[in-house]
Amino acid sequence: MLRAIPRDGSDSDLVAPTVGIFTSTVAAGEVVSPGQVVGAIEVLGVRHPLRVPDDVAGRVTRTASEGRARVPVQYGDTVLTVSRGADVGVAPSLPQARGAAATSLVFAAPMSGRFYSRPSPTEAAFVNVGDIVRRGQTIGLLEVMKTFNRLVYQGEGLPEAAVVDAIVSADGDDVVRGDVILALRPVTET
Repeated sequence: MLRAIPRDGSDSDLVAPTVGIFTSTVAAGEVVSPGQVVGAIEVLGVRHPLRVPDDVAGRVTRTASEGRARVPVQYGDTVLTVSRGADVGVAPSLPQARGAAATSLVFAAPMSGRFYSRPSPTEAAFVNVGDIVRRGQTIGLLEVMKTFNRLVYQGEGLPEAAVVDAIVSADGDDVVRGDVILALRPVTET
C-alpha cells in the first residue's frame, strides 16, 4: 500500500513504501480510486503491487516515471501526485500508455519473457478488446528461452469470465513477471 502525504490545496503525494524499482500502471490525467493497483515496486527481483490508500481518490497529476518504464526510488520518494479536485467523479479513461490499467482487475505475466498476442504473424489475435475471456482460454504466448508457453486465463482473484478492456502489452513486448498483459472487468449479468 502506498502512503499518502497531504500537499497544499487538495493534492496528495503517494510515496514509495520501500526502496526499489517503481513501475507505474497509470498515466497523468487518469482517475484513481481507493484500493486500485496503480503500479508495482520491485525489490530484489520480486514485484509487489502498489495500491491507492483508502482515503485517496482523484486525478493523477504527476507520475515519477514521466515516460520511463522503470524508475529507481527511495523510501518516501513521491511516485504519484493525486489531485482530489472537483472532477473526481469522472470515470477513469482507458489505458493510454504501456503498462497502464484503469481497473484493478488485470491478467499479469506469470513469468518473464516475450509476449505474443497471436499464434503467428499471419493469424488473428487470441483475444481482442471487448472479447469475453473464460477460465482456461488461451490469451497469448510467452516466449521464454526459445520455448513458447501458452498463457491461459486463470489465476487467484480472477472471475470465471471477464471482458477485455485493454491489451496493455503489445505484440512482441518483453515483459517481466507481474507486468500487466490484459486490463479486465467482470462480466455483468443482464
